[in-house]
Formats: sequence, structure tokens, C-alpha cells
Amino acid sequence: MADEITLPGDLAGLVKRWTSDGTMKFRWPTDDERNYKVSGDKWGGEEVADELNRLNPEATIKTALQNNEGPAIDAFADYWRDVPARNVQDLTMSFKRVSAALLAMNAALIAYKNAAIESLPDLKKELDDNEKWAWLPWSDDGAIHKRAVALIGNFDEMDQFNVDQFHGTMANSVAIIKQEAKLYDDIAKRFTPDTEKTGDRLNDE
Repeated sequence: MADEITLPGDLAGLVKRWTSDGTMKFRWPTDDERNYKVSGDKWGGEEVADELNRLNPEATIKTALQNNEGPAIDAFADYWRDVPARNVQDLTMSFKRVSAALLAMNAALIAYKNAAIESLPDLKKELDDNEKWAWLPWSDDGAIHKRAVALIGNFDEMDQFNVDQFHGTMANSVAIIKQEAKLYDDIAKRFTPDTEKTGDRLNDE
């Protein structure tokens, strides 16, 4: 796997200097985009779908319900219809949605970091050119600083589109993951010792 995308030292120094006093709004993301890729791949991996399919008891349950009758079978049929974990297809699609959300976060983070690495060198050059006037005996430090602040403000304004896109994708992905988490919470609440395995209640009957 490729290394984490990091800000080159000279650009990192620029950002650190001008964000320390609040002049610069830009912030370099601290998240490692590789973590989202690894998690997304695991949630959407074929081995997950294969395992869920192997656990699919629909055919067995259908046969049992067709070949038996009575209060116990009726009770189990009601129980089975009320267990969200039974629907392997729903779970598989849910896992894929979580995977897609995580991979979208990975892509958004890569895009934002790369955009910053591409645009920050121009700002650094402008700031370096501005600083060259500082050594002159008649230089006005106040004017030099004012120009630097203006250059940084222009950068932040131009960068706002990338910021909005980045945060928008991250927020949407988090919302999807939270929505899917409700299903897993429901399943977890139903996972009790007497229902640890599919059909345990049928045997108890």
C-alpha cells in the first residue's frame, strides 16, 4: 500500500507559521487516508459476502416450515420474520453501503490533500517574494505583513471550494454509516443467550 500523503516540509512550515496566529484558515487533515481504504475494502470484500451467503439459512427454514405444522412452528415462523439478521441480502447491501461511504472518504481525503500540495507552492513563492523586501533598510515591516495577510486571505478564499467539497463528502459518508449502524444496533440488541444461534427457540419449543 502506498505511503500516507504528507505535506512536504517547506509547505508544512508555511502552514504551521501562518496558522499559529490564526491568519491562515487552511488546515492540513490529520487523518490517514489509508485507514479508510483498508476499512472500506474489508466491509465490501468478497469474503464478507461469501461468509454471509454461507450463513444463509433461508432454504432450511423454508423446508422446515413447509413440512411441519402446529403452535411451535407458528411461533417460530413469527420469530423468524422478526429477526433482521435473517435477511442476508439486506446485510450484504448494508455492508456495501458502508464500504462505499468509507471509500468515498478515502477518495475525498486524497483529493483534498493533493489539491493542497498543488496549490500551496504558489502561495509560498508569493510569500517568499514578498519577504525579500524585508532586508531593505527602507522596508516597511507593517506593509510587508499586510501584503502577506492579503495573499493568504486570497489563498483561503480560492481554497474554500475544495474545503466545502471535502467536508461535504465526509459529512455525507458519516451520515450513511450512522444510518446503517442502526441495523447493527438492532441486531445486537436481539443477540441474547437464548437466541445465539438461528432456531434455538424452535428447539426450546
